Amino acid sequence: MKACRKLRIPALLLSMVLILALFTGCVVIGERKPICTLTFSDGGEVRFRLYPDKCPNTVNNFIKLCNSGFYDGSPVHRIQEYVLVQMGTPANSKETDAGYYIKGEFSANGHSKGDLTFAKGIVGMARLSTDGESKEYYNTASSQFFFMLEPKASMDGYYAAFGKVITGMDEIIAISKMDTDANDAPRDEIYIVSARVECFDYKPSEPKTLEKTSVHIY
Repeated sequence: MKACRKLRIPALLLSMVLILALFTGCVVIGERKPICTLTFSDGGEVRFRLYPDKCPNTVNNFIKLCNSGFYDGSPVHRIQEYVLVQMGTPANSKETDAGYYIKGEFSANGHSKGDLTFAKGIVGMARLSTDGESKEYYNTASSQFFFMLEPKASMDGYYAAFGKVITGMDEIIAISKMDTDANDAPRDEIYIVSARVECFDYKPSEPKTLEKTSVHIY
């Protein structure tokens, strides 16, 4: 009987700590970040979590594009084996983006909250770039995004990392093994059939956009 009493005391203390934490706001139960589900033309599916607390405008822009049907029919257009798989250009169009830019949410661009590192399974926002990197390209993201296949520390702080794969990384890896042409495009067509985001309790706002007619440096 004494042993039983000794076991009950720690359990009672733990219960009291949890109750106190809930009342003081230290623990949040039931809070869920938005989740995107992509289905591909080969039948594969990928689900990934979005992080509006780290890249709010990037996430708001992505949600708007997904839930408006912008990505439906959009091809996978770039594969770098062991590095990344990229997609997000409009379907059946000569355009390469959504017709506007958004500000890059990463530390090199003065954004301190975007602290996800580019590890395997991280989803990042593509933008214009050159070998001699320049700040004038920091605010040129629009609709294209990519999945990381392996860690790449050189990208940390220079691209917006706004999501992380929950399930379906095997589908991304399978796509990365496809035969490609000289431009890193898959020889056999594969495209997004559907891209939708379930927001749960998160209420996305209208994304802030930049005109493409001039370069914005911040």
